Amino acid sequence: MSNSRVPQLRMVEHLNCNNIMVGLATVVSTKKDGKEGWALPGCGFTTNRNKASSACAKMHYLIEGLGGIKPAMKIKQAA
Repeated sequence: MSNSRVPQLRMVEHLNCNNIMVGLATVVSTKKDGKEGWALPGCGFTTNRNKASSACAKMHYLIEGLGGIKPAMKIKQAA
């Protein structure tokens, strides 16, 4: 019988991240086509840290302008 297990990322893979956080917003670091960079809103991708930081700051101001993120009333709603 062949081994049908799918290889998974190592558990320490998430420790080597360069996520950008501004207030309530986060732009996650990722890889695309072998390049390291950041995932932007609207399926965008950039390797420029300044552009990613600017997008994160704009997202934070949008979230704050719309009243922030409300906590869930019940735990079941949060999941």
